[in-house]
Order: sequence, then structure tokens, then C-alpha cells
Amino acid sequence: MTSAMMDQLRTWTEEGWLRPLDLAFAQFLVRLDPQAPALLPLAGALLAHLEGRGHTCITLETFLATPEGFLDWPAPGLALLKTALGPWSRSDQWTETLAQSRCVQITKGTVPHPAGAEETPLVLSARCFYLRRYWRDQQFIAETLRQRVRQRVADVIDTETLRFWLERLFPGSEKSSETLPWQKIACALAVRNHFGIITGGPGTGKTYTVARLIALLMAASRTSPLRIVLAAPTGKAAVRIDESLHSAVDSLPQWNQALGMDLAETFARLRPARTLHHLLGVHPDDRRRFRHDAAHPLELDVLVVDEASMIHQEMMAALLRALPASARLILLGDQDQLASVEAGAVLAELCEGSGRYDADTCAYLQDSCGAAPRHEDSTNPLAPGIIRLQRSHRFNAEIGGLADAVRGGRPEAVFHILHSGPAGALAWQSVPDMHQILALAGMETAYGRVWQAAGQPPQDARQHTAWVNAVLKDYAGFRILCALRQGPWGVTGINRAMEAYLQHQGIPRGPGLWYAGRPTLVTRNDPDLGLSNGDIGITLPDPGKRLRVYFPSSDGPPRAILPSRLNHTESAWAMTVHKAQGSEFAHTVLILPPEDSPVLSRELLYTAITRARSHFTLIAPRERLEEAIRRPTRRMSGLHAALHDPRR
Repeated sequence: MTSAMMDQLRTWTEEGWLRPLDLAFAQFLVRLDPQAPALLPLAGALLAHLEGRGHTCITLETFLATPEGFLDWPAPGLALLKTALGPWSRSDQWTETLAQSRCVQITKGTVPHPAGAEETPLVLSARCFYLRRYWRDQQFIAETLRQRVRQRVADVIDTETLRFWLERLFPGSEKSSETLPWQKIACALAVRNHFGIITGGPGTGKTYTVARLIALLMAASRTSPLRIVLAAPTGKAAVRIDESLHSAVDSLPQWNQALGMDLAETFARLRPARTLHHLLGVHPDDRRRFRHDAAHPLELDVLVVDEASMIHQEMMAALLRALPASARLILLGDQDQLASVEAGAVLAELCEGSGRYDADTCAYLQDSCGAAPRHEDSTNPLAPGIIRLQRSHRFNAEIGGLADAVRGGRPEAVFHILHSGPAGALAWQSVPDMHQILALAGMETAYGRVWQAAGQPPQDARQHTAWVNAVLKDYAGFRILCALRQGPWGVTGINRAMEAYLQHQGIPRGPGLWYAGRPTLVTRNDPDLGLSNGDIGITLPDPGKRLRVYFPSSDGPPRAILPSRLNHTESAWAMTVHKAQGSEFAHTVLILPPEDSPVLSRELLYTAITRARSHFTLIAPRERLEEAIRRPTRRMSGLHAALHDPRR
């Protein structure tokens, strides 16, 4: 039976339905347990394959009912899979069969069964099938966050002082058109909890709120200054939170008066935000090993992490292990955006079922903010620390309305907005056309200004830094986003077409990949250069006419790096929506392919739309657009259930 199943898995790998890695994992399991039932290699290969698609487990009842909802397999492959799963079409059959294997630990809650099976590579718990490391991380995250929410901060500001300060940090919030002063409420909750989430779409004031929270915490700890650290999953996101917080310095005179202290010097001492990998100290040879862990915790009192929707489950577990028990952790992010590239949908799961507050929390908010939401019990144990900001203060109204309609899964509303929106703010082309795309990105746009400027460096070397900054700013004003990496309508196809267009326009290019004006995307972390996966620079001549790649910096002039030192890069005229998370552009173009793909989802559309500040152009067939709006991302995970039920 097992040998026949392995033959089947080899055939599926040859067809491209499974990856070689999935087959290798199945072979590894059979070597560990040669007498295992045939379900073991099948289940192992599927689990490895689904982990590569962002799932942290197989939720058996959901997957067995609709495997086509989770696999990008053609109809013949799905038919063969359903036949192979025939003897094990129910979750209880998986439990009964896999209990026979030495590779699987069956758990009842957090208690292993049978005894002595703690080191098995696989875990089956509460009708969910896991790779051990994901089950271990899930249980650790759930228990750690429950403890953090239960434990109040010892030196919390007294309610009367807190209310006085909040009224001055958020003047006029009582007169706001919002029903409740949610930004003020977010600060009040974060002050007394060891864990908090401030979620909301772009422009809802997450960094505006956290800047005031930092000022509040600084004022409360003036005799013993807090060590406050800023971080983000990517280098781009780290630069953006720095920029947002530095812009808050304009409000310091008013805050100084409100809080009775000079905050300028204290804010100036904040270190620039770091990527999570840099903060934790990633091991160069093993991305899962970090210098900081439970035995060597981070030296900080408050950690603020922006763009938390991009944090995958393994990273969240590593972050919590390295965080001192006494420190506050504050996550900022948009729970409706795309989940992380790697496995898990952590922020969305943590926020699920939030928005309701118990009687104790409501009484505290009434005393400290002069307003509170209606008392409503929640099944989410983290709810007392989670706030959702909903009113956007940044977006063009049409772009904001389009994003809301997509987020709500309302295709007819989306089509109405696209057809009736004012010219300039929104545009929709229902037939992908490469000539139109190239015209959009042509010589009259921000990209055109990049090409022209790259060929005209200043003669005076003293003007060079200002020139580089101007080119970087032009490039940041426009971006083509793709749903796919491969294919004519994916990143690789658009980048090739753009570079062919450059040659046709007579833009000078040097030999090989490198040429003046080339936007360069880093595709792998490089600790030696201080670069992270997702960082983007522009290739430009230095004052000596030699090409360098210039990367923006939040705390000084752009960094110049020799192209020969960059080993993992690609052109970035177009980029995936995933890579664009943490960025914002004046004009964003999104291209969806003519063919359907499982990656076309509601969250992908919403994320792309919310990258645009002023103009959004959609190039997508109506059918693909409607399918994406009706297709919310489904990631199998047990984290939400583990938060609610510690016995899982």
C-alpha cells in the first residue's frame, strides 16, 4: 500500500502538482516509519505542499470537504486526489489511521499521547494536522498572548492624570464626527496592557495615534526613561514608520505644554526603526535561528511593530520568545490586507472576534477617555487590547470607497464606483493591453522622469545627493503592481516589456543588467550590507560616473552600493502586490491576468488599491475582477481556535 502511494506521489510530482520538496518529505516519513499506513506519505506530502501555500496546518473537516478550495490543481489531479483520499474521507479516520504511525503525535489538548512521542515530526490535534514546529509555535503564541493580556502593567498612569493628558494630546476629539474617540481609546488601552493591536486601513491614523502614545509613555516615565524600539517586517516599512513618526515632531510644542516636559530631545533619541530580522539578529546560515531568544531577551521596554499583517507565524513566535515579560508589545497593521508570504495569517486571526469590550474595560475607558463603547462580551481573550480605527483621513474619497466595497465583498458596488468615478482618480481597462500599459508608464509619467534624470547627472558634485533624492522621489510616485510573478501579465513579463520599451525609446543602457535608471529590488536579506528582502534602490552614476545603487535612508543621505556587491536582485519597474506592502504611491496600476488563479483574492485587490494615494488604474477583465472580489483568502490554521480554547 505504501509503495503504491509513493508511486502515485512521484507521478503527481512529475505532473507539477506537488513540489519535489513535498515528495522528499513523504520519502523522509516512510524512512522513519517503513511500516506506516499509506495515509502517512500522502498526508505528509499534502501538508508540506499546503505549508508552501501559506497554511500552518490541514484543518481536516474543511480540507476533506473541499480540497479544490486550497489546491491549484487541474481537474484530473483533483479527481485522483479524491480517489486516493477515499478510505480516509473523514477526520476520525485520519486520527484512527495516523495513530498507528511512530511519526505522528496525537494530542488531547496540550497533553501528548502516547507518552514518549514528543519528538515526532507531525502532530494531530483537535482535528488539525500539523508540522510539529507550527503546532509548537501556535501553542506558544496563544498562551503567551493570553498571559500578556491578563497581566496589567504595574506602573500604569493614574486615571485622572491619563484623562488630563489624553484631552490635550487629542484636542477636539469629543467634537469629532466619529461616534467615539477611537484614537484616544487606543492610547488608553495600550497604556495599561502588555499587548495591544491598533488595526485599520491606510490613513486611519495608526502612526498618528502611536506617536501620541509614545509621547504619553515618555511623560509617564520621565524619572526612568523607557527604552522604546520601533520595528517592521521589511526595510521599506521601517523607513515609512520613521518618516511618519518624525513628521509628528511638528506637534511637539503643543505636546510639551500638554505634558509639561520637552519631548524633542527624547524623540530625537529614538533609534531608526529596524527590520524584525535585524532586531532579533538572524543567524546568517539559518533563518530560523536568532541571537535574541528567551535566554537572551531583547533589551527594551516598549516594542512597536508596524505592518504587522506581514508577520508570519514563525516570526511572531520568535519575537514573543525574545520579548521580556515586562515589556509592552504594540502591533500596528491592517487586518484586511494580504497575509504574510510565509505560513500563517497571524494579525487577522488575532483580531478575529475583537471589537467588543468587557465591563471592566468599558469602565476604565469611560474614566480615562470620557467615552466608552457599549459593554459587549467577546469570546476573543485578546479583545481588551485591540482597537480598530475606521475613518480614513488620507485617501481620495473614490479610492477609499472602492477599497471599502472590495473589503465588503460587494462586486456591484465596485463596478458602479469604477464606472462613475471622476476621471483621473480611478480608471479601469477591462482588456489587458501591453501598449496601454507601456503608455501609462511612458515618458510623461514618473517613470519617464526617472529615465530622463538618470541620463542627466549634475555637473556639480555638491548637487549629487539632492539629485539622487529627487530621482528616488520620482520613482516612488508611480508603481505597476502585478498579481502574478510569472507570465506576460506578471512581474517578469512586464519588466521585460519595460526594458524593451527603454531600448526602443533610445534610453542608453550599459552591458548586462545594470544601467542608469534601473530600479533594483533586493530579493534576499543581506545582513552584511544591511539590506532586507523587498528593499528598492535606483541605479545611478556617482560623482565619478561609476554606477552605484542608491537606497533611501530615513536617517541620512541615500546609501550607495556597488552593483557587484548585490547578488540577489531583479528589476522593479513592476512588482507583486505582496512586495508593495508597506509602501504607498501617488499613482498605482494593478494588472490582473486574463486567466483565473487562486492568488486573485479580495485581500490582494484591497491591498493594491490601498497602495494608491491619489490615482488608481485597474487593468483587469470583469470576470477576473468579480471572482477576486468574491474570493476571500482562506488559510488553514489553528491559532484562532487555540487562543479561544487553551485545551486544543
